[in-house]
Amino acid sequence: MKIARLAAAFVVVTACACSREGSDNTNDTTLGTARVAVVNGDAIPESILRIYVLAAERQNFDEMSAEDRARVLDDVIGLKLLAQQAEKDGLMASRTLAAQIELQRLQTLARAMAAEHLKNNPPTDADLQAIYDENLPRLSGEQYKLRHILVPTKEEADSVIAELRKGSDFVALAQARADGPTGPNGGELGWLTADSMPPTFAEAVRALTVGSFSPEPVQTDAGYHVILLEETQKQEPPSLDDLRADLSSAAERKLLDDYIKVLRESATVTVD
Repeated sequence: MKIARLAAAFVVVTACACSREGSDNTNDTTLGTARVAVVNGDAIPESILRIYVLAAERQNFDEMSAEDRARVLDDVIGLKLLAQQAEKDGLMASRTLAAQIELQRLQTLARAMAAEHLKNNPPTDADLQAIYDENLPRLSGEQYKLRHILVPTKEEADSVIAELRKGSDFVALAQARADGPTGPNGGELGWLTADSMPPTFAEAVRALTVGSFSPEPVQTDAGYHVILLEETQKQEPPSLDDLRADLSSAAERKLLDDYIKVLRESATVTVD
């Protein structure tokens, strides 16, 4: 799908082409002197083609067949022609387009700087341990085995609670009265943690003892619930190694946030 490939890498080539209005890319030593084509006197550096292949094809240019190399070169020439025509038609005078290109430039440079900073300052085991310890209470909290009877109105929920107080069986009542997909299963919700429930629901569950049901209807966006707590158990937290990938990502985000704070402290920033 040629259009999809072009769209995937359009940012890369457009930013490079439009930032050099009317220039000869062969004179740009940053992009390198090797070139793969010249379009209306304007060279396409080989480095641009290689970046295009990485962005659009997710592979290395050197590993491509001769046929595929010709195909991607044709794609880049097409992009170059479109970019040249955009310049010729005065589209670079558009404030929106200029802002988009500048944003793309900022994002590309920022990503490069972030990658460089993390390469030189990778998260340590101590960083991962600190994030793990900070989240340990949430990872090792209580689990609750629950059933509920969901009905659309408070009056119906009050009626359900009245029947339960008279000794009606919760499962049978859920099958007979409950709305929603859990009704046929006797209102079974299985094992849940407090942070996986709506706040009002979780608050009501914490107030229950095993074997008891909520004495008042519990309202959520889904309707009105009558909740039965069947069992509780301590949730065994996953080990640090089990979460290493997620912890590394979180540590990297924190390192970058801290780095940006350092940069801001030494910068002169005026907010209009």
